[in-house]
Order: sequence, then structure tokens, then C-alpha cells
Amino acid sequence: MKYIMVFHANLHYSGLRPEKFEFCIRKSYERIFDLFNTRFKGLKYCFEASGFTLDVMARLTPDVLKKLRDAVESGQCEFMGSPYAHSIMSNFNYEDGLWACKFAMDTYKRHIGMTPRTAWNPECCWNEDIPKIYKEAGFDIMSLDWDSYLISSRPEIAAVERNPDSNAKDGSGMPWYDIDPDTPTLHHPVKIFDGMTGIYRSDRVSAQTLYYLMSTNKVPVDDSQKKVVTLDSLLKTIDHWSGNRKEGYLICYAEDAEYVGTTGYFFLKHFGKHQVFDDNPDAIRLLSQYIDALLERGELAHVTEAVDKGPILNEPVFIERNMAWHRTYATAWAKTPSALACDPYCKLLSEKLRELKESAFSQEEALLYEKAWFHLICAENSDGRWPPFPKKPGNFNVYYIWDQLFKAQSAIQQMGCTDFKLIPSTEINPETDELI
Repeated sequence: MKYIMVFHANLHYSGLRPEKFEFCIRKSYERIFDLFNTRFKGLKYCFEASGFTLDVMARLTPDVLKKLRDAVESGQCEFMGSPYAHSIMSNFNYEDGLWACKFAMDTYKRHIGMTPRTAWNPECCWNEDIPKIYKEAGFDIMSLDWDSYLISSRPEIAAVERNPDSNAKDGSGMPWYDIDPDTPTLHHPVKIFDGMTGIYRSDRVSAQTLYYLMSTNKVPVDDSQKKVVTLDSLLKTIDHWSGNRKEGYLICYAEDAEYVGTTGYFFLKHFGKHQVFDDNPDAIRLLSQYIDALLERGELAHVTEAVDKGPILNEPVFIERNMAWHRTYATAWAKTPSALACDPYCKLLSEKLRELKESAFSQEEALLYEKAWFHLICAENSDGRWPPFPKKPGNFNVYYIWDQLFKAQSAIQQMGCTDFKLIPSTEINPETDELI
């Protein structure tokens, strides 16, 4: 059996203030790079980062960015990409998604010297346009959510696992259907259409790894809320989902990189504790022990290896529109108070930019047009819209959206366009001026 680990980095994270960006980079990302460059030197792993995340790393921690580039150039790390600002592309126009991926690809060329083949699809949110956007942007592989696929394609599983709440932030408390761990789609890539292949990850495995990495943290939580995942119990999960045949691949971690080294958003999300992105150095020790145990069972692999070596299944990829990972829905991100306030302006500006697409631009206007798209894409990031009520995003995350909308609007106005509704100036926060 070959195991795949994907560390997903996103500095737009809800609740992560800019003054903690460098802390998060050094406590999480750098620790991952150092671990694989020392104790696990030569072992394969996957690291994904949004374009925004790499731009911030280049500005604040160029030494850490160099460690990532060195790992990619050596072939040890498969770098995976995503939309520039971690947007839920299924909630916006096709053209918005293309621009989001274009800006990301440009950033990867600038900082990593390459463009990735594999796309990390934020929150695994789905509609039929998503794989088309990634293919047009230059990707030929993308992440998929196995749990969404099972709910969409297997009525007996949907009867047990379908979340009745379209606004839910998480479906982890719901029951699980007992499915055969040798089900081929869990262990092999699938053909989405010509030129685009998918590979499934599942909360049945990744969520257990996440709880394990948080298991020794001393943040006090109510005993009734505790869910203790030890290494032994995690390995029982891995052994189970590796199947009896032990053939193919298993994505054993496809979650936020921030949880390796910090507490991330974990205790706020699951226990209502307002302690976010604190140091969690024990996670590296736990991860090391986990990798040691995986190596006793098989080897580590890249996503591209699974695709290139095959087999690739022709099993139809049917996922219901608006499904998302954690047994939630993409529309949950569009229904939060922040989204309901911001998204009409995002769509207004997107519509205006699409109207201007065929216009004859001067060189200066062409630059302003691209600048407007860039700031609009930044405004569409998911984390300024999350979590749902009664919780709320960090104030900074929301102000950031309005600031980016204002900058997009200003660029359009500089092109001589004023025939659209103006964004309320009362929403602008000068604290965000120094950011991208």
C-alpha cells in the first residue's frame, strides 16, 4: 500500500490575523519542510499553497519559501496548486474561477519556478464547471471528496450520511455508513473526462489524523466533547481503510498544514474555545511517529505518481451540485451574514468586468482591467465568509473583503466606468491598506 500526505496551506484562514502570518509560517510550514529534510529526507510528500500564501511567504519569510522550492526542485515534494485566494469557485462565475487560477499559476511560476499539475479544490466544493476551470487553467489532476461522491451516487449511503442542514458548518457528528474498505475508488484515481483525472480523499481517514495531531494539546475542553485519537486507534483506522488487498493508494492526510505546528482553528471550530493559531510543537512529534508507522506498512507517494502509474478507473464521477467536504454544502459559504453582505458586490463587479472583456484597451487600461480582477478574486476568498452564524469570521477577514472590493471598483473607475452601484465607503478599514 502507498500512502499520500497532502499539507494544505492557506494564510487567508478565518481568524488568522496578519501579525501572526510569520508565526504560522514558521511554526507550521517550516516545521514540515524541516522534518522532511532531516528525519524523513528523501521521503515523498505533497504540499499545497494558495498564490496569496506564497506571496506572503515571499514577503515575510523568503528563507522558508526557499526551503519549499528546494524540496520541490529535488523531487521530494509534489507542489499542488489552488485558486489564488482560496475561493469557493462553485459560488461564483466561471470566469472568476479562471482568473483565480490564472493569478495562482503566475504566482507559482514566479516563486517556485513551475506550474503544478494537481489542483487542491477548496473545501472540495463541486459543480460541473469546476474540473473544466482547472483544466483550462493548466491542471490535469484535481482533488475530490469521496464522502460527497458516496452520498451522491449511493442511495443507501445517502440515507445515512446526507446532511439535512444546508447551512451546516460540519457534518462530523453524523453517523457513517459501513462501506467496504476495498472499494476501488478510494484507492485509485478516476477519469473525470479526457485530460482531467481526480483522486479522492475522505474524512473517514483524514479527520482521524487531524484529531490525533491535536490529541496532546492542553486546551481545556468539556469531557463530554472530547474525542481522543491515539496513535494505536489511528493506525487501526489506517489498517481498516487500507483494505484487505492492500492495493493502490490511500490519502491518509489531506487537511490544513496549519494543524502541524499550531492549533489552527481546531478548538474554536469543534469546542467553541477562542484559542486560535497557538503554538503546538508536539504535533511534529506525533506526525513523526505516524509516518514511522506508515513506513512499516508501505511507502509514501505523490498524487502524480498515483495518476501516472495507474490504473485510472473509468468509474463515473457523479457528485451532486453544491456538495462540499465534511458532508456539508458549498452554499453554506454563500449564506453566512458576511457573504450575504459582500457577494452581491462581488457579482456586480464580476458582471461589469465580463462586460468589458471584449473592449479595446490601451496598455494602461489592460493593466487596470487585470488589477480589478485580481482584487475581486482576493475579495472572493472563502475565509471572510466563514463560519456560519452564530459564529462569525474574524473582523479582519471581513474588512479585507471590503478593502479588496473597493480596490477592484477603483481600478474599474480609473478605466472610465462609473455606471454601476458604488461599494459603501463605511465598510472600508484603513488597517488593510498594507496587504496585497
